[in-house]
Amino acid sequence: MTDLEFWPDYGPGPLWTQDGKPVDVPSLGLGDELAAQLTDWNAAYAEDKVPLEGAGDEAWLAEGRRLLGEVRAALGGRHRVVVTEPWWGEQPT
Repeated sequence: MTDLEFWPDYGPGPLWTQDGKPVDVPSLGLGDELAAQLTDWNAAYAEDKVPLEGAGDEAWLAEGRRLLGEVRAALGGRHRVVVTEPWWGEQPT
């Protein structure tokens, strides 16, 4: 099982390989709708969306937590999706 990191960013993302390369979201077999939602959500990323220096955008963060759960479910045992920040609703790994 390969680990993928969940981290939105400008441009590519929000899924990254262990060596820091962006994952081609459509190639994961998530289904067209989920892949599009994930890509659209990532495209809305801006630094003020995450609570680095302030509260962040709670609606955007909540959508990210929902998408994270759906991506994990869609990937099943093929990949483990990890987070490195606490605002995704769990302890970072």
